[in-house]
Amino acid sequence: MIANLCIDIADALRLPVYVNVERPSTACERVILSPITSAAIVQWHSGSVSAHPCRRRDMVRLLIDRGGSLGQWVNRTLLA
Repeated sequence: MIANLCIDIADALRLPVYVNVERPSTACERVILSPITSAAIVQWHSGSVSAHPCRRRDMVRLLIDRGGSLGQWVNRTLLA
């Protein structure tokens, strides 16, 4: 039974967890954060989508600072 529990926990840890962040921005429509894979997916208003590596501490800063522009966060964090 303990072996089955370990396998179930390991399988659960492989499941992707996503956080969808939508804020007013002239360039970005939304940013989807994946803290498990340390990635951020940006959906631009032009229709294109790009994926970037992102530190978890930067994800937390985005979630805490609700008044900041999404486009500015992308420029400073992902495209710098």
